Amino acid sequence: MASAEDGPEGVGPLTGASDSADGTATGPVGAARDEPLGEHAAALLAAEHWSLLSARSLIWNEAQNRTAVFLTVLSASTIALALLADATGFGAETTTVALVLLPVVFLLGVAAYVRLVQINIEEFQLVLAMNRLRRGYLVLEPGLERYLTTSAHDDERGVFATYMVDGPTRKAAWILFLVNTPTIVATVDAALAAAVAVLGLQAADAPLAVMVVAGVAAFLLVSVTLYWLQAQTLRPFRDQTPRFPTPPHQP
Repeated sequence: MASAEDGPEGVGPLTGASDSADGTATGPVGAARDEPLGEHAAALLAAEHWSLLSARSLIWNEAQNRTAVFLTVLSASTIALALLADATGFGAETTTVALVLLPVVFLLGVAAYVRLVQINIEEFQLVLAMNRLRRGYLVLEPGLERYLTTSAHDDERGVFATYMVDGPTRKAAWILFLVNTPTIVATVDAALAAAVAVLGLQAADAPLAVMVVAGVAAFLLVSVTLYWLQAQTLRPFRDQTPRFPTPPHQP
């Protein structure tokens, strides 16, 4: 069972290190002691929390809108090319229009993908900030700790706990990576790049083997490049020193 000095579910002292009796942190960053919380702390923390929640709502609305616009344009372009191909027997006109249209859709997809990666980085930063606020709530009202499901630690383990994922393991990271929206958009972008490469070589009467190799190479090149960019999502954990790290003994 958790002791009175432990955080949520016995995760350790509320600051991740040693705290004074008045809630003043002497945490691992240790540059200077925090000022004690005043009588308006609860209201100020709540206002900041609502501000962060509003920011999360805005960025996720933007993410959904950008993804929807990209997929809508892609669907419309595919239908238009299908109708044109049906009318022309997939002749030279279809290839020409596709080589004009698909690169534009591809660039739109890359722009959407880059912004989605930025939104994921912003999301992690906002969750870190809310975890710190939750720590402030626990300093004010330690009795709340047993009722909190999300974390009050501003490190990688704390963020994964807030997302209710089974810890920052390699398996959990890969699952999140494979099923999130940027990965889906990146895969579609890579397929578009392969289609453009194949159509361009087809217009130049290249051999079938060359078209296949070029298509596979374009798909892999775009996929690797975009997936590497997505790895920057974890940058907040590398660039910031946790103020309230998860205690080592927490499972």
